[in-house]
Amino acid sequence: VLSEELLSVIDRDHTDDVSRLNSALSLHGDGELVDIPPHIFVGNISKLNHGDCILLMGINPRLSQNEKFERVNINLPTRCLSAYRQSGNLKDLDDWLYFQENYFLQEERNKSHFGKFGHWFGSRWFQDTYYRYSGAEASQMTLHNHVVEVDALQYFSKSASIEPSRFANLIEKDPALVANMRLIEWIIDKVQPKWIQINGKSNWTFVDRCFMDSTAKSLNDGNTPKTEIMVGHARIGRRIIPVFMHKFLNMSGPQRKDERLLISETWDNWYRNESLGR
Repeated sequence: VLSEELLSVIDRDHTDDVSRLNSALSLHGDGELVDIPPHIFVGNISKLNHGDCILLMGINPRLSQNEKFERVNINLPTRCLSAYRQSGNLKDLDDWLYFQENYFLQEERNKSHFGKFGHWFGSRWFQDTYYRYSGAEASQMTLHNHVVEVDALQYFSKSASIEPSRFANLIEKDPALVANMRLIEWIIDKVQPKWIQINGKSNWTFVDRCFMDSTAKSLNDGNTPKTEIMVGHARIGRRIIPVFMHKFLNMSGPQRKDERLLISETWDNWYRNESLGR
């Protein structure tokens, strides 16, 4: 799974990156990026079937202070990266990459966050996988077999407080963000997802400005702003890929199952019509 693009994100001066980005994005308090190894991806990218998976993109990873999180998101990558820098042997990164590829099967996964996506995606789009299992395992196996997750900004913070326009101005200029987008392009080329799903309105501005093949279209078949979505096609590297943007699955967005069902139907109708028209 190791590539030049992945190594260019892993083997950077993260202290310098974090300091520069905190300043450029005017981040402070719980919104400050922290100086630990970056989030690269989670998902079984070596074995996902082309055209049978979704690339899920968030804004930046959330820092937690519990022991399980620190063991696998701080201690493990720090140990692997330190060993690699001393030896120059790429195999020293294997434990880190193995965990990332098998993340959705691990006890340390973020169950509350990703569980919602697994049940949603499985019951809606990957039913053959989902209904072979039950409970949490149905969600896990859907994610493991059909989803890879990345973040637009690879460094952790306690809370996401990134100003969208300021971030959009940086995404094609800052060397750390450029390296991360090259990694995302490589992952897209490798797994060839059915579509890119953007989680959180914080990402809409930069995606629309920097990657959409034409201006994204707003759709809302509900009677609340929570069910607004943006749709269109992104030009990522060599590929043009459908894009489905929705708000966070919390109080500001489609928190309830009926709201997620509605935006799924809105998306599916648009996606079906676009596929027939292209």
